[in-house]
Amino acid sequence: MFVFGVALSLLAFLIMFAFGIVYAGRSQTGATVHVIAAARDIDAREPITLDMLTTSAFPANTLPAGKTYTSLTQLVGFAAVVPIYKGEAITDNLVTNSDQISPSQSSYLPIPKGYVAMTLPTSEQQGVAGYIAQGDYIDVIATVNTQQFSPVNPRSVAKTVLTNLYVLRVGPQTVVPRQGQPQGVSSSITVVITQCDAEYLDWLLQNATLKYTLLSYHDYQTVPGCSNDTAPGLIGPTQVDGRWGFTKGS
Repeated sequence: MFVFGVALSLLAFLIMFAFGIVYAGRSQTGATVHVIAAARDIDAREPITLDMLTTSAFPANTLPAGKTYTSLTQLVGFAAVVPIYKGEAITDNLVTNSDQISPSQSSYLPIPKGYVAMTLPTSEQQGVAGYIAQGDYIDVIATVNTQQFSPVNPRSVAKTVLTNLYVLRVGPQTVVPRQGQPQGVSSSITVVITQCDAEYLDWLLQNATLKYTLLSYHDYQTVPGCSNDTAPGLIGPTQVDGRWGFTKGS
């Protein structure tokens, strides 16, 4: 009886093992569908471009929950809500329209090649009462005492030192509307500038009084400053006066 019981147990085990193999095989042989997947890792909040995407085949029963996409163009103008990993099928719960993602949350700043971002202090009187907005262009006026450059005829003079600086961001976590709409005043603005101009501007921030003027949108243009290819080296009163001529006419 003991041997008979062991045989029955072994037989039951073999039957269940065979049944499991057959069931697993059937569960993996569903219909295959072609959907859009990530061709590389995509960071959270990163705008999605066509080169990030590919078409991949997935068993229908392995696709994650959510709407999938079958055309690359369906994802134009979208951005990732969370990190999406290479080979992962893209569903509607992983992406959103890029307009719904705040620019201040972008994973990186859109700084053009050859330029840097620099943050400048601002206030109501200094920064056009808070009307400077992301995407605007500003000019910078510096007021200095010429005694810093020469003891001859010291006086305060004002001069426009930098023009057409592109405003990349306005204040930390501050949403500012377009020109012509009222808004609370931020304490900082971040502009796109060459490294060379940034060094001159840093000297002015420490030794001059700065104010910004907001350009009309009709006058927006990109005007380069000093080149990044020619490092200015040490910046002091001589270099600043030599560039902008604060003491001319003294």
